[in-house]
Amino acid sequence: MASNAAVYRRRLHILESVRSRGMATVEELSESLGVSPITIRRDLDHLSREGSLLRRHGGAVPVEEDGSVPEKMLSEKDVLNIEAKNRIAAAAVRLLEDDGILFMNSGSTTLCFLRALAGRRAKVITNNVASLSVPGSPGLELMILGGEYREQSQSLVGEFTLSAIRNIWADHTILGTNGLSLDRGLTTSVYQECSVNQAMIEHTHGKIIVLADSSKMGKVANFVSSPLSKVDILVTDVDCPDPYRKDLEALGIQVILA
Repeated sequence: MASNAAVYRRRLHILESVRSRGMATVEELSESLGVSPITIRRDLDHLSREGSLLRRHGGAVPVEEDGSVPEKMLSEKDVLNIEAKNRIAAAAVRLLEDDGILFMNSGSTTLCFLRALAGRRAKVITNNVASLSVPGSPGLELMILGGEYREQSQSLVGEFTLSAIRNIWADHTILGTNGLSLDRGLTTSVYQECSVNQAMIEHTHGKIIVLADSSKMGKVANFVSSPLSKVDILVTDVDCPDPYRKDLEALGIQVILA
């Protein structure tokens, strides 16, 4: 039986092939990966269920939806809607008690959250390499997960990162996201980031807290990080449309407007 690392690499190869070609068949993927068509079909079914691609007869195509979100450099995102992000970060910090162990993913909004934690006591475990640029604060411990470095997002990803997460249980997870859709849930532009987000959620025994400004509402990126059923709290800004807020609350999500 293939190891978790081998399955992860194979599925990542499948997604990259589908996105680069626009369409990939079971036969093409089977030949390029050296595994049976049955294995490829199982992988495609799994990736389809999690929303990472669309199954077609004999193969798969990329997810394409109106409002899809291309990946931006972190330096670009760090100046977008910065006032709203800072308000969201401050509101999120007020939700937490001191001395907690927190998972925190990559992104510009979570970077604002880390800055807002100054003066509080917490251990933050993150794949967000940009967090090293945030000035240290007494009582705040920062643990950087290892892994493969992505320049675009200034983050660490891959099986090494996932293995480290699986050996930790966090009190709460703080997640930024590229898109938040009532139908698709939380989505991200990068499959490797998606896997990290999922692992953090699975290894949290407290609250899953999502930080997303109103521009993310209704947007869909390529890969699903989580269904909304996993989200406990959404912290967003006051420009979040009221009907959207009510729909989220109807799903059992506590929505905080900053």
